[in-house]
Amino acid sequence: MTSRLSLAFSAATPLPRRIAIVQLIGFGLVLAVVWFNELVDLPHRVFGDPPTPARPSELVLESLGIVSLAVVVVVSTRAYLRRLAYLETFVVLCAWCRRVRLGPEWLSFESYLGKHRADTSHGMCPECEAKIAGDISKQWLC
Repeated sequence: MTSRLSLAFSAATPLPRRIAIVQLIGFGLVLAVVWFNELVDLPHRVFGDPPTPARPSELVLESLGIVSLAVVVVVSTRAYLRRLAYLETFVVLCAWCRRVRLGPEWLSFESYLGKHRADTSHGMCPECEAKIAGDISKQWLC
């Protein structure tokens, strides 16, 4: 029987979701330590400090701060990961010979399209169409 945690970290789970889960677990642990400290007075028990009275308002304020920070971190991380995924979709072309960079090597445009199974179609820009039309009319006039 698989647990929910193992399902959350399976290879099928997208990376942004796995990162968000790890972040939320970390913030949950920090929140648990804050609550545990308030319940058992850790400085008194561990270091022998004088006992501290319970302060629920401080606990609520600290908890709200941790939850707010968790929301900001998770939301901004998701935004950064979306931006990174968008930037990774760019194809780097040589401005001179039009070869495509794929990792450390440079491939011809046709090789790149073959490796990435991209569907392509042919077309003609207006400038080339005008140039070819002019060339054809010159041939017929001669």
